[in-house]
Amino acid sequence: MGSTLSYLKLNFQEIKLSKSIMINILASIFFVYLKFVFYTNKWKLHNTNVPEKFWNNKKPFIWVHWHGQSLMLPNHWNYNKQNLFALVSRHGDGNFIASLLLKYKIHLIRGAGNPKKLGIKEKGGAMALRSMIKTLKSGSSVALTADQPPGPGKICGMGVISLAKMSGAAIIPVAAKTSNRYEFNNWDNFTLNFPFGKGSIVWGNPIEISSNASPNEMEEKRLLLEGQLKSISRESRNNIDNLK
Repeated sequence: MGSTLSYLKLNFQEIKLSKSIMINILASIFFVYLKFVFYTNKWKLHNTNVPEKFWNNKKPFIWVHWHGQSLMLPNHWNYNKQNLFALVSRHGDGNFIASLLLKYKIHLIRGAGNPKKLGIKEKGGAMALRSMIKTLKSGSSVALTADQPPGPGKICGMGVISLAKMSGAAIIPVAAKTSNRYEFNNWDNFTLNFPFGKGSIVWGNPIEISSNASPNEMEEKRLLLEGQLKSISRESRNNIDNLK
């Protein structure tokens, strides 16, 4: 019996290792593809003075975007001026995303988002929240999505607002589009970007939340962030779709 259990344990570890290797290989291939897409598109950048001011002043912020719309965004971060940490789920496709982000030299915080609790209900969620606050206070920025699976999409959760309130860091929304793309018909309209076209990156304006903000004030900021994300998403789409 003991030898059987040892065999099963060893076999499970081998399967887990093989899966990890396969994820890393697929992430490497996808990383090369995304770099190819980035370099073969002609980009228009809007409001870049917003992040540049924070980077130059060594001031961290919370980088927020819609779920499923982020494949081109890592290429537009200035890694020489500031480190970036990303909140990544422990479940689903989280391991693949984690492996992909590491290739951009983005640091990871594991413990995925919940629309209201930033993953506090998930295993490791409370620790992830503490890690994000500590990261921001230490001078590095944090990236996460405003909406969280399983949806609904394009509805900003209160989690990012709470993080800004507790950390004292500003929220800066961002949106990206390419003229050549495929948008899936799922909850977040996941977008796969294609090469040989035009691209647009639009940064929104900083949103700050007071440490003593009331629930009503936090809801106002949530609506403000949601409105900004929708607005800059339309702007990024219009910037390149009108040029077709």
